[in-house]
Amino acid sequence: MFINQAHFEGDKFNEDKIIVKIKNTINQTKDVQGLLALECWKKESNERLEYVIVTKWTTKKEFITWLSREEHVNEHKEMNKQKKQGVSENPILKKTIFQYEAVDVTEL
Repeated sequence: MFINQAHFEGDKFNEDKIIVKIKNTINQTKDVQGLLALECWKKESNERLEYVIVTKWTTKKEFITWLSREEHVNEHKEMNKQKKQGVSENPILKKTIFQYEAVDVTEL
C-alpha cells in the first residue's frame, strides 16, 4: 500500500480558496484505478488552518499514474508560467507532501 498526504496550510480568511483546491482533488479522484481511500482532515489554531488530504493507493505506480495525468501536469505548467511572468498572486497557502509505503513489520 502507498499513502500520500497533501497538507494545505493558510490563513483562515483564505479558507474558501483552500476548500476549492480540496474539492477539485476529490472530484479528480473519483473512480481512479488503485485508489483505496481518500480522507480529509482539518486543524485550526488562532488565525491559521490546515487541511490534509490523505489518499491510500494499492501501489505507488498507480498514484504516479494518477498524478501524471495531462490535466494535472498542465495545471502546474500554467502555475509556473504565471509565477515566472509575475502574474500569479502571492501564495495563499503552503503545500507540503508526505509519502509512505507500507512495511510488513514482521519482516523487519
